[in-house]
Amino acid sequence: MPFINAGDLNIHYIENGTQGGLGAIVFVHGNWATSSWWEPVLASPLTKPWRGIAYDVRGRGRTSGPDSDYSIPSLAADLGSFIDALGIAAPHLVGHSLGSAIVMQFALDHPAWVDGMPNPPGTVERQRKLKDDGAAFYEAMSWLCPTMPMGRFWIRLLIEGHEQRWEAARANVDALANWGPGKRLGDIPCPKLVIGGEKDLLVNAVIVEKAATALGALRVVMPGVDHGLIIEQPETFTTYLAEFIRTIDHPKSSEANTGRVGERG
Repeated sequence: MPFINAGDLNIHYIENGTQGGLGAIVFVHGNWATSSWWEPVLASPLTKPWRGIAYDVRGRGRTSGPDSDYSIPSLAADLGSFIDALGIAAPHLVGHSLGSAIVMQFALDHPAWVDGMPNPPGTVERQRKLKDDGAAFYEAMSWLCPTMPMGRFWIRLLIEGHEQRWEAARANVDALANWGPGKRLGDIPCPKLVIGGEKDLLVNAVIVEKAATALGALRVVMPGVDHGLIIEQPETFTTYLAEFIRTIDHPKSSEANTGRVGERG
């Protein structure tokens, strides 16, 4: 379970254990989640050609550091510090839910570095209830991911997610409400892919279509899955992701001024 100091954080991250002959992919999880959500994707043989890395975002999981700023630009800066600390040249970036906003903001902040829509945040009162009431949290997560079986993995994700700091949950409401990239999303120059779930009640088909249009991105809707598509059908998700990345001309490791951005709505 590696950790690395990046900025004012000691960041916990997990890897797929390969050197990645085709480069690296950094995966960014969503709200009320941790890097563990990416375990099925990292375990897939389809990601083995890349060095797959998922980290715990500020205020979540085993990452430690101050509750200084949970705005989307700040979380995107944390991502940049993490990449710099690892010394990775031009990784592909893949975000899920809140992680998609972080990835898109990073791309907007680093137009020379790279060659992608926030979710309805909910009220502060709702977030408080999710933190204080374990049963309400379980019901909400089950509503988002109704096909997940009640096994050890799902229970571990629920426990890890519910341990998210209240400061991070509270600040997330304002962070997403105040984040308005608008037409700037179309300025992100790299190839982009938006993957949505057919039955996703949070990021529905309309939001997926708007995100893809704003980004000028390819769009894929996975049939029969909900908001947790990366854990509900990880092999299908990874197949779409791997096929998309393989269509991109890969930069040499020394070419650190280019990058790629992918996002899951």
